[in-house]
Amino acid sequence: MFTSTERIKPDAQTIALYLENVLSHKYQIPTFQRDVVWEKENVKKLWDSIYKFYPLGSILVWKTNTKLESHREIGGIKLADNFHSHEYQYILDGQQRTTSLLTSIYGNKIANKENFNPTLYIDLTIELTNATDDISYAKRFLFWDEIDDRDGQIKVNTGRKNRYEDKLIVSLIDIIKNPGEIERNLHKNGYGDFENPYMQQLRRIREVLYN
Repeated sequence: MFTSTERIKPDAQTIALYLENVLSHKYQIPTFQRDVVWEKENVKKLWDSIYKFYPLGSILVWKTNTKLESHREIGGIKLADNFHSHEYQYILDGQQRTTSLLTSIYGNKIANKENFNPTLYIDLTIELTNATDDISYAKRFLFWDEIDDRDGQIKVNTGRKNRYEDKLIVSLIDIIKNPGEIERNLHKNGYGDFENPYMQQLRRIREVLYN
């Protein structure tokens, strides 16, 4: 007979690896889990906490040989369906955070927000002033509707659109997949010094994703 400490075992994973495991259909979400309530501000605050290296909290996963009825997608991203295995892994606690992280990086769609793109971008020009800075995150982390100026029609977004075109606002997925290209663009535009604040921002967010 197993004790509780033998049955519950912590497993540390980076954000990038955890999401890769989700995408590879390693985890399922049982249908008895409540629906996700996804809000832009909450997603930004989640990333602000991650950006400051605050604990993200645990994701509780139940390993069992029992097959349960499970959701077929997370944030519009399809999960494995009707498969059989000797062991199943169900996310019991952490669905909200998983969906927020997954859609922030890999995009897709949010229920009841079909025309909204949940892909998240980071503005490398926005510096963190101090550990108690609870304001700058709203400008640092951006969704596309906060960047797109629709050819100058949305004046408040024009500065951001220019920084996006100058490769100073980049998506989280590009930081994962094309970090070398982002660094080359910074060097090309004169921001490539090791101590340059834009380079520091890039190193910080990369460390966050792989810490």
